[in-house]
Amino acid sequence: MPGSSPILLPSFDLTNLKKVQKLPAGIDDHPVIVPAAVLDEASNLRLEIREEALLHKWEEHLNSFSATPFFAPSWLECFRTRNRTPIYLRFLSGGKTIGLIAGLRNEPSNPLLKKFVKILFFYSGPVVVDADRDLTRFCLEKLISYAGENEYTHIKLESWDFPCAMNLEGLPFKPRIRSEYILDMRPDLAELEKKMKNRMRDVRAAEKYGLTFHEGNSPEILDDLLALLEATKSIRLSKNYQTYSYFYISYLDKDTLVKLFKSRIVRAFYVKKQDEILSVALDAVHNKRAYGLFIGTNQMGYQLKANAFIHFKLIQKFKNEGIEFYNLGGVPSDPSSKGLVFFKTSFGAREQVCAGGRTHHLQSRFFNYLTDAYSRFPDLKIKKIIKKKLVGRNYA
Repeated sequence: MPGSSPILLPSFDLTNLKKVQKLPAGIDDHPVIVPAAVLDEASNLRLEIREEALLHKWEEHLNSFSATPFFAPSWLECFRTRNRTPIYLRFLSGGKTIGLIAGLRNEPSNPLLKKFVKILFFYSGPVVVDADRDLTRFCLEKLISYAGENEYTHIKLESWDFPCAMNLEGLPFKPRIRSEYILDMRPDLAELEKKMKNRMRDVRAAEKYGLTFHEGNSPEILDDLLALLEATKSIRLSKNYQTYSYFYISYLDKDTLVKLFKSRIVRAFYVKKQDEILSVALDAVHNKRAYGLFIGTNQMGYQLKANAFIHFKLIQKFKNEGIEFYNLGGVPSDPSSKGLVFFKTSFGAREQVCAGGRTHHLQSRFFNYLTDAYSRFPDLKIKKIIKKKLVGRNYA
């Protein structure tokens, strides 16, 4: 149902946790300690933020939570540049890690520009014990304190694979709400196939046409993907879809895509008829979660039901690999998305509300006035260039 969360986390006693008044020193590994511990008087929950410098330790913490692939070092390290570095943060109470968030520090080289834009960027919001809504809010409050103390100008939370209805009331966040379509893979395969019964005719037709499913192990498959994404875009625009860029994820481009593929956090799958590739899907896979990043299909592929066939085969494969949640991604906000919604739900995926947002300028109220004035400018080419520099997203 919209707004419900499929995230399952290890069980802790939150009642006792919220009574913690004092943090014992020297507990819970040897991370870098950042002075951002703040006592929330209303809840008596003392949270501390620690930056984790050891990636193998971070991976151990990820294994204790149902964390999105976007928290994995194998994802974030591929986005590292001179001005953009990964950051891994743990929320602790009483020496116990009760939440995680990971993303990118974005700092311009020029010291003067840092007063205007020094961003903490996250692909997804915090993952916390039992997906507790109040605890998520407390973590956001501490994150804002941490950002302010460390002279960051903004926090940007995107909402990829983050099915959590955050309570942002009273916080300096401008929220952005969207939907994604997530398939719970925990039932057995027979039960999953029942949910896809309306698609089985297409799957059988694809098999009759001689289509076969494969995993691509060479980066050359990415060239096929990009060509098929162009073909898909042309087909959609012919059906009056709004124009779009398929590099919709911030800071993602072809070079980064190759790095992600080589890191194995991203995997490519394709369907072909004899020697012709008709459809390619790219999925981020980590621990027990998978996220559908891209899928490109050409005109013949649509005619031969390759799009339905590749989804069916991915569900089978991920189920056999122990994946518990498969996120088929979101849809555009324009009216043309109705067909995509129907397609994704026909595989048993359910709509989940995903929340993100962006803070106001955390260092100066004056800069917020400048931001408001800038937002009223016409959407000219120069504005798109500035937006790409600041936000990292490619615009059509």
